[in-house]
Amino acid sequence: MSAALVWPDYVGVEADGHAARDDRTVDRTPMDDGLVRQERRFSSAMTALDLRVLIESDSDYRRFRAWARESAHRWFAFTPPETAAVHRVRVRGGAGGIEYTARVGGDGRRAWEAALVLEGVGL
Repeated sequence: MSAALVWPDYVGVEADGHAARDDRTVDRTPMDDGLVRQERRFSSAMTALDLRVLIESDSDYRRFRAWARESAHRWFAFTPPETAAVHRVRVRGGAGGIEYTARVGGDGRRAWEAALVLEGVGL
């Protein structure tokens, strides 16, 4: 993994909306007698991490959009807020998997919220 591919430090991960789940790891198929059989699909399963992130200014929003177009579909280093361990992740769907919403504060300044799903092994 290249040292240049890391989660941008100017983008804060919000605690609200932060969730993790393991991807489906088994295939379920009916057998001849009608009972359902389950077989493991993979030796290690991906974990999906739903995130909401806060981008505090229009200039950081433009920087993050440029980073996402170049790097979101590739593996990069990310440290989840609840651990100190660095994980290798990517954005599910690449830059197209990120949904942006503008938020205007009481002082009239605009910030941006982005919703995305990171995926990796061992999160």
